[in-house]
Amino acid sequence: MIKFIDEQAIITPFCENVQANVAITAFSDHTYGELLRVTGAKPRAVIKGGCDVDVFTFERNGKRIAVYKSPVGAPAAVATMEEIIAAGVEHVVAFGICGALVHTPPQTFIVPDKAYRDEGTSYHYMPPTEYIDLTNSARVKKLLDDSGINTLVGGTWTTDGFYRETRTRADELKAKGCIAVEMESSALQAAANFRNKQFYTFFITADSLAGEQWQPNDILDLKATDSTTVAVAAAIKLAEELA
Repeated sequence: MIKFIDEQAIITPFCENVQANVAITAFSDHTYGELLRVTGAKPRAVIKGGCDVDVFTFERNGKRIAVYKSPVGAPAAVATMEEIIAAGVEHVVAFGICGALVHTPPQTFIVPDKAYRDEGTSYHYMPPTEYIDLTNSARVKKLLDDSGINTLVGGTWTTDGFYRETRTRADELKAKGCIAVEMESSALQAAANFRNKQFYTFFITADSLAGEQWQPNDILDLKATDSTTVAVAAAIKLAEELA
């Protein structure tokens, strides 16, 4: 088990200030493309934390909001969020797809309220625990409710091992209240807590692990759908409230 050491790190993240209090991030090309299209965001900076990530910004009601595409997986997603925080961002809104652990139609909106820490990155940001609370889940759910979006609320399983999601582990975590599986949330929340920043997230179900056999559903042919449009609008609305 990794021992959490609460002391100053040797390397400090750095990025030019993007003059934005809030950032929206998406993980999939189709979602990110829709986000850029709707907002009309313009290039602002480049994050260089192991791989180049372009940061775009747009303005709403006189407030600037940043947009960036997060790499998939906890280590890279957290490293990129560290840089965006160093660029002056206080609130990060992240949304993307997930796998369903319960029987629900594809493109169901999920609001996770806790995350099972089956990844390594979060243990560098806080002591070992089984779960981490997703502290802004109530606010995310209220915004989606107010927007007329039906949601499921429950735990999420954050894993590094996409190809080692076993039936035994899936059933075990479903019995503990997890309804979704993804690869970043527990680590992003831990990093946000460590930096005293705020993290908000929701998902749309793509594939399903709820039955005996894996159901790929949308995950093998990801493209913008009505649900994508609704999700992008909800993320923008939340960012506007926070800005």
